Amino acid sequence: MKRRRFLSSCASIGAGAYLSSFLTGCSQNKSQSIRRYSLCVSTGVLDQNPDLFDVIAESGITDAWLAGWLNGYWYYPVERIEFWRKRFLEKGIAAHILNVPLGHPADLSASKAGSALGIEGEIPNITPKHWKKKTTSNGTLYSGVSIHPPIVEENIEAMKRAKGIGFKKVFLDDDYRLGIYPGMVGGCFCPEHKQEFLAKYGYNENAWNDLLDNIKQREITDTLYSWVNYTCDRLSAAYKQMQSAVPDIQLGIMVMYMGAEKSGIRLADYKGSLMRVGEMMFGDDSFGRVKGKTDELFSSLFHRRYVAPELAFSETTAYPPENLSAKNLAAKLNVSLLSDVRNTMFMSGLTTFPPEYWSTLSPAMKKSADLHAKIAGQKPSGPFKHYWGEASRFISTDKPNSLFLASGVPFEVTDVLSEDGWTFLSEFDARSVMEGKLKNRGTKLIHNKAEYKDVTAMKYVPETMDDIFSFKREIISSLTNVPYVEEDLPIACAWYPSINSMLLWNLSETPEKLTIVYGDKRFNVDVEGLNAEVILLS
Repeated sequence: MKRRRFLSSCASIGAGAYLSSFLTGCSQNKSQSIRRYSLCVSTGVLDQNPDLFDVIAESGITDAWLAGWLNGYWYYPVERIEFWRKRFLEKGIAAHILNVPLGHPADLSASKAGSALGIEGEIPNITPKHWKKKTTSNGTLYSGVSIHPPIVEENIEAMKRAKGIGFKKVFLDDDYRLGIYPGMVGGCFCPEHKQEFLAKYGYNENAWNDLLDNIKQREITDTLYSWVNYTCDRLSAAYKQMQSAVPDIQLGIMVMYMGAEKSGIRLADYKGSLMRVGEMMFGDDSFGRVKGKTDELFSSLFHRRYVAPELAFSETTAYPPENLSAKNLAAKLNVSLLSDVRNTMFMSGLTTFPPEYWSTLSPAMKKSADLHAKIAGQKPSGPFKHYWGEASRFISTDKPNSLFLASGVPFEVTDVLSEDGWTFLSEFDARSVMEGKLKNRGTKLIHNKAEYKDVTAMKYVPETMDDIFSFKREIISSLTNVPYVEEDLPIACAWYPSINSMLLWNLSETPEKLTIVYGDKRFNVDVEGLNAEVILLS
């Protein structure tokens, strides 16, 4: 965004009122101990729009993450990175650096390679020529998301340089993974990695052909299990090598949407690290749907199983920046709220949000921080169970059965199948039940796969809001000791028995009058469109 456009946008909304809204709406956030707000920004944007710095400084942003080493290059002069780091520190804003360690995937067979880095003509789409390219299971070559020498060594040098500038935290971003996109079994299938894998596990050429077939059929076999673990071992080892080489840098990873073992991300290996939980709905066409919101919430809740709330960061992203409206970008804050993710990470590629967005974000940031302080550290409880099992993590298409999160019935997150309540299964976890690989422990299993609708071990509930509400009415008489929303409206709610409270997120754009039923008690509450409220049940 050029300086002229920035100034014009500020003038169009009234610069005085604009900056005043920051001061009155968000300045308190800097002392807020529960929620912190980060902004990813490039020094190129700051150099072109110096007025943006003052806007950021008064916006409630507590941490700035400067674009650093991207796709194997320092695109912005290091002295400008150092300059802007000092400027942020002078304003009391913590400054960190964000690197793209492996390169964002770009299809080398396409007529025009794609990239999510965001500035046409300025940022090359592909990694350096001396970085060996990735080979997919079908033989397609990609730039990025693969590890060959000297990629790790060059990442270490970039981290050392960042340390020399004065940075103490580095995020490996966009994304730290070996899968090209969600729902793909990742890894590099080049001849070198093929031979290394076969030798490690004592497999022959027939096993390799079986593996490729397993991937096409999405079947968990011993061979596929070995491949996924081999891929995870490689990515985890690279991370450990980087961290041990520069131990006084706090390293973190951005996890792709639903990111897990199939993408080389064995989440348990990163315990104690900063983790940016995976989201995906970056435009109004996706996040604007109820299903888009519940899918994003599902991914965040899944990843929070593996990271402490203080180390968790959101992926509050719009891409391209104007594709997601300010009201929907603000609504994304509620994903972090329900997941107890303590750090919001605003990002929009290497460009920046339209400046007028901040007049919407500013009060939303303050409200979200205030609500978060009320529920932080509380564990949600409820009869509906959020579960994402091994089959989903290893071979699924990453399409969660998530609409139940909008039912108005409280939910809780489970690592294993629960002994009670109703557990909503994805297609691949449901298939594991059919194959006898996933054993029930007492919970009532719900699935959305029409192929299994007559199976007695599970109940078929199509994933539409009408069907979800119909199911809710079937079981509502059993919710005598559980609070729930009486109306058939898309509401995500978390119940915290220990503080006798509920958190309600209205997934509609219109304000709603809601009735909370809790035994023989009834509570009335108004919730604005896309907003959240915390209700004390007494």
